[in-house]
Amino acid sequence: MTICIAAMCQQDEDNDEPRIVLCYDWKAEQEYGGSETSNKMRDLPNNWVALMAGDMPRAEELVAQYETHLRSFKEAIDDAELFAEMKKPARKQKENLATDYIWQTMGVSYADLVSPDKKFPEAIVEQRLNEVTQIKLRATLILAGFAATNQGEEMRKRLPYIFIVDDQDSHQDVVRPEENFAAIGNGSYVAIPALHQREQQDDMPLMQTIYNVMEAKRLSQVVPGVGEATELDVLYPDGRLMRWSEVLYERLGKLFKKLGPTLELSEKQSQELFAFKDEYLLPIDAEEPPKNASLKRSTSQTPKPGQ
Repeated sequence: MTICIAAMCQQDEDNDEPRIVLCYDWKAEQEYGGSETSNKMRDLPNNWVALMAGDMPRAEELVAQYETHLRSFKEAIDDAELFAEMKKPARKQKENLATDYIWQTMGVSYADLVSPDKKFPEAIVEQRLNEVTQIKLRATLILAGFAATNQGEEMRKRLPYIFIVDDQDSHQDVVRPEENFAAIGNGSYVAIPALHQREQQDDMPLMQTIYNVMEAKRLSQVVPGVGEATELDVLYPDGRLMRWSEVLYERLGKLFKKLGPTLELSEKQSQELFAFKDEYLLPIDAEEPPKNASLKRSTSQTPKPGQ
């Protein structure tokens, strides 16, 4: 029960260096209640981050697999190698889940179960293998980061990548690359159409992308389980993370009040409304006296009259 969004963009028309905008709610829910207390982003090695949805303990286990793998995997020759490498941690987690299940149900390893030397009854082996095929990750991730390859004209330039790790619907394409943006969690059914309506693309300016992502997150709050408290960060090619400032928070509130889901904007309107200022972003560990109760800002708040 959540919403996590990642969107590629560039700084502006004069600076095409890529950025990735990250946004998520803080809602945590359990059987007997919920609270706005769950940080759903994890830093990973080599300029990658993960956003988590689904069963959070399972998500943490899956993130740990990626953390271990990315610590040793430095570079890829091309996209094909990068895509193949990003699938390995999910496969390892599936293998671990299958092994754990066989140990819990039979007290033997998966290798022993399928070994012809152990001579388990064929019916038992077939039953357990059928059960293993039904095991799901029960967690969904967005993996966002920058990688350099030897591929094409962009040789050795750090390019943005977004992957989704998800096997809820099937066991095919469990790890898949996404173009332009990605969203996970039950709020994604609202956020994804909203981003498509804004025609979010990787060559869109940073400020406009920040607004598009915030708007999609805010609209997704109509979905039960999506919280109001919001985190919005920007990931840079060198691995820096910048979080939104109070100034940007207030600016986005004014923009949403003015635009809402309005779709038709002229080029001049876009340039005026989405002019980016350095004060909009702060280093991730910077301290800022908040005007509101928390830096986990609620996107449901509207500016006070006269602001």
